Amino acid sequence: MSTKNTAPELFDETMVNKELSQEEILLNENDILQGLIECGRAKDNADNYRKVQIKRDGAVKFEFRIRPISEDENQKCLRNATKYAKKSYGQPKQAIETDRARYRSYLIYTATVDEDRAKTWDNRKAWDALNIITGSDMIDRVLLAGEKDRIIDLIDEISGFNDETELEEEAKN
Repeated sequence: MSTKNTAPELFDETMVNKELSQEEILLNENDILQGLIECGRAKDNADNYRKVQIKRDGAVKFEFRIRPISEDENQKCLRNATKYAKKSYGQPKQAIETDRARYRSYLIYTATVDEDRAKTWDNRKAWDALNIITGSDMIDRVLLAGEKDRIIDLIDEISGFNDETELEEEAKN
């Protein structure tokens, strides 16, 4: 059985005694502000979009772009895919069951870039031809389970769910 070293790192005393100048404080504050603004706009930044191609029989059938999703969007997708018990007076709403397939479809629908969503999932001609009534129904109808799984993995990646090691490394430094 190995033991992990839990001793705190030693501080560099020169850093403790050094006073930051007003200019250094302002520079650091501006960097923080810029970083906050960039992170706040991440889901709308085209640099964060990823192209998804649906291929069957060796040919690309269609493609669309996805973007990162926020925690609020993720929670809304989860609520939409969850069935709740009838609420009794004074009692909180109680979840009965969450339809995981619906949840995944809502995530894909939400993460699809608006212009591409209109062309693919909200395409009225395709709805009529396939006899469906919502964009998430379109996703259920046209995507295979494995395709949905790979798209969800990509959404998770660009939304920051798979960045644990990167965050841990940054925290250590």
